[in-house]
Amino acid sequence: MPENQMPVDPVRELSRLHGSARKAALESLYHAYNHARYRVGDPVDFVWRHPDPADREVAAWIASALAYGRVASILKALDDLSRRWEHQPAAFLRQASDREMRTALSGFVHRWTRGEHVLGMLAGWRDLTASQDIPARLAAHPHGYRPALAELRTELLACAPEDPGHLFPNPAGPGACKRLAMWLRWMTRKDEIDPGLWAHTLDPSRLWVPLDTHMFRISKRLGLTRRKNPDGEAARRITAAYARIRPEDPLRYDFGITRLGMGQ
Repeated sequence: MPENQMPVDPVRELSRLHGSARKAALESLYHAYNHARYRVGDPVDFVWRHPDPADREVAAWIASALAYGRVASILKALDDLSRRWEHQPAAFLRQASDREMRTALSGFVHRWTRGEHVLGMLAGWRDLTASQDIPARLAAHPHGYRPALAELRTELLACAPEDPGHLFPNPAGPGACKRLAMWLRWMTRKDEIDPGLWAHTLDPSRLWVPLDTHMFRISKRLGLTRRKNPDGEAARRITAAYARIRPEDPLRYDFGITRLGMGQ
């Protein structure tokens, strides 16, 4: 590259496009990044490591909950957790008592997450899935996935031996609930990035964008929202903008957009 030539800013280039030109660029982006090799270094890769669907469900539930902070720290925490359940998450939940789970998770730390938070998420998930069909319940809710998850959260808190705290934020609140949105994307969409464990039941058009500060900054540069904060309303507006391009699958471009904006 000549010394006087500036590197291309891909987000800026995309922001200049509109209508069919932007859709074509986003499609190119999707096809560029929809490859298994790009899962490496992303928490979703932890889900794909498990060939058994039952193991994948448990892995997705906890991997998405722990997906905050530096990626290297997230992956280290997931590796630690995997050793604690001897690389068999479904068997761990099925066979271990609450006391045995508590012992296995003792000393677990990921930033401000402790073993008791993980115990609450896992044991609560075990009890909920033992008593009902979670994907069918989500699909049947007339008002969408967020209120359905808010109801499930209330039930999980009632049966869990510990409060999962920040690992299960309240979808009825004003927050974007980025990690829950990402979990739903993993469970609903099916391609080389998202495993789509519940793709036969859930509808991609009802998802909302997993919005963090990084994705929020990119979305503002693309003119998708004028909100000042990355809250639930910002996530709704950004999702609506993508739905105008791809109504049946508004999160089709989410992984690629995030990759595109790395370092921007």
